[in-house]
Amino acid sequence: MKRTANSRESQALQKIFQMQCEICKALGNPMRLAIVDRLNQDETAAGRLLAVLGTSKANLSKHMTLLIHAGIVESRRNGRQIFYRLSDPEIHKACSIMRSILYRRLKQGEKLASAIGSSAR
Repeated sequence: MKRTANSRESQALQKIFQMQCEICKALGNPMRLAIVDRLNQDETAAGRLLAVLGTSKANLSKHMTLLIHAGIVESRRNGRQIFYRLSDPEIHKACSIMRSILYRRLKQGEKLASAIGSSAR
């Protein structure tokens, strides 16, 4: 009985890892990260996203399709306008945590480069 429970837990964990990979793949593009960052502020019309992101309608559509398929973004239509929102605000939180880690690494690298530059003089 215990072996079956462990097997089910292992299968569930593998499924979660697979789902996490799909989300990470969908977020693996600077434009899509910018979209997630913008949608954290509030639900946004497609036209507003086009203006803020400075991209084409076709390019935005391609990125939104991927984000929707991955379950990161949801859309709704109001007349002729399409509005987008994050499906879960925790998505933005996860991206913010990663940016914080990268920012700290960048600052550490700058400090190291500065220290090496000072000692070389």
